[in-house]
Amino acid sequence: MIHPDGQRRHDGGADLEIGREKPRLESSKIRRAASIFILGSVAIILITLFVTTDEETWTGMAAFGGWLFAAVFAGAAARMLLEALGLLVLVNGTQEKRIGVIESVELTLEAYFIGQLIPVSAAGVPYQAFLLARRGVRAGWATALVLVKGFVPSVFFFGVLLVSVGMALLGWRGSPATLTFLKIVGPISAVPLSILIALLVIMLRFPKVFDRIVDRGAGFLAHRLRGRPAEHIEEGRARLEEESRIFRDALRTLGRKKRWVLLWGSLLVVAAFLLEFYVGVIILWGFGYRGSVVVPVILQCLLKPVLYSSPTPGSLAVGEGGYLGFFAAHLPAGYIGVSLVLWRLAIYFVPMLVGGLLVARRVGGLGRTRASESP
Repeated sequence: MIHPDGQRRHDGGADLEIGREKPRLESSKIRRAASIFILGSVAIILITLFVTTDEETWTGMAAFGGWLFAAVFAGAAARMLLEALGLLVLVNGTQEKRIGVIESVELTLEAYFIGQLIPVSAAGVPYQAFLLARRGVRAGWATALVLVKGFVPSVFFFGVLLVSVGMALLGWRGSPATLTFLKIVGPISAVPLSILIALLVIMLRFPKVFDRIVDRGAGFLAHRLRGRPAEHIEEGRARLEEESRIFRDALRTLGRKKRWVLLWGSLLVVAAFLLEFYVGVIILWGFGYRGSVVVPVILQCLLKPVLYSSPTPGSLAVGEGGYLGFFAAHLPAGYIGVSLVLWRLAIYFVPMLVGGLLVARRVGGLGRTRASESP
């Protein structure tokens, strides 16, 4: 491992190069993305409510019940807590420097805010790794653990995709609306998941082939794009190759020497996403749905990779479109708009608001620290 003093040290079989360079967070870019996300979401939601709201909507809202509203937001909060616990297990199970539950929750919320607003650059990964490094976690391991935590859901979703295909081949039959939604979302979800899993296998089993794929892909794009875009592609190529090596070494070390840490951390992260999907089920339940609770979770497992692939802040438009279809497959038209509002508020708006406040506090604190250290 290369430390800031230029020395190299091996840790648990993983030779990880580390640094403490702060990720670049452009405040103007964050404000622009936040504005697009908030204004766009509000506009889409208002249009949806205008089109779908009728007398049945108000009857359903009155019957929803305050305890179910509380359950929706409590479920969303518990989802963030479970992901934070997964991060805590991965960090404390592999590092001498430990973090607390509150610290892990803050890290998770901040990374969620950054990662959702700037999805294409995956800014939440270097930002969360940087914060872990500031708390004393070796920076190479910090990056590796965040990457491992991020890959776990995709592997799980791919498993759900395979199970869904198997169920379809065995003759599983659901409601026409559910099957239509599955036929649309399933193939779309299969594209990013299949690419990701294929690259994961190549990266782990054939690292040199993976590097050649990255080099040729980056070279192809850089040849056609000139100037600053080509520079960004080159930076992305170098970062991808470095992070893939860090991820590969750490995953092998975890698999050989910290299997239980990897298992429990992965289970907690998967449980967090399942709880997120059960928030959608609670919304369905509140508006009168009484069918299977498993099928809606499966559909959301397939929808999530589509949202992840969206280049827009907070999966703007893609998220609304996907969940409009999801709710329409299970509820009458009058409940679709209010269901979308509840989902957006619980899963995105509230945690992103809290995460944004934490990021603003931290950035302000770092600025004051630099000012006090300057002569």
